[in-house]
Amino acid sequence: MKKSAITLFVLLLLGLAVTGCSRSASKAPEVTPEFIEQVGTLLPVDQQIYNATMTAQAIIEEFNMPTQMVQNAQGTPVAITQMPPTAIPSPTPTNAPTPTLQALTRPQSWAVQGGENVYCLSRRFDVDPGDMLAINNLYAGSMLNIGDVLLIPQTGSWPGGDRQILAHPDTWNVTPGETVYEIACAYGDVWPEHIIQANGLSEPYDLTGITTLQIP
Repeated sequence: MKKSAITLFVLLLLGLAVTGCSRSASKAPEVTPEFIEQVGTLLPVDQQIYNATMTAQAIIEEFNMPTQMVQNAQGTPVAITQMPPTAIPSPTPTNAPTPTLQALTRPQSWAVQGGENVYCLSRRFDVDPGDMLAINNLYAGSMLNIGDVLLIPQTGSWPGGDRQILAHPDTWNVTPGETVYEIACAYGDVWPEHIIQANGLSEPYDLTGITTLQIP
């Protein structure tokens, strides 16, 4: 009887020990709505929108910068400030300086170029075409060849009043085959040397590929 009581007591102790080991040591604290708000978890959606809107309005009032509402990756509305683009200064247009044209004087003689005639040369050099014909033993209607050398009268002037035919400064649209010399003739009192200088042309003053010329 005494041995049975001891055995029963030992079994009771073992049962208590097993029960103690199977029971969890601690229990997680219950989470209440008040606790969630204290640790910074998400507020109700309406409250989030209100807070973000007030933030955006404060930025607008403080810095006068455009602000918009967007959603982040978690779907929470946030205020995004749109920084105004930095203005890039545009260069001030500058007009190319007009070249100072070289002063020219009436030549003693002239080698005829393509498109030139007695009347064109008389206008350009401000001489009487009758004097030009007489000094070169020519008559009205005489044909000139490229390379012919004409003497230029050193007295007299153009008898027809204004030597200008077309107003200038101007822009001339170049037609294929034209020469600087015949373009100068079209304006009357323009010297081909001035067209060459104003457009930076180089000998032999070929206008192939040039679409416009500035006429000073």
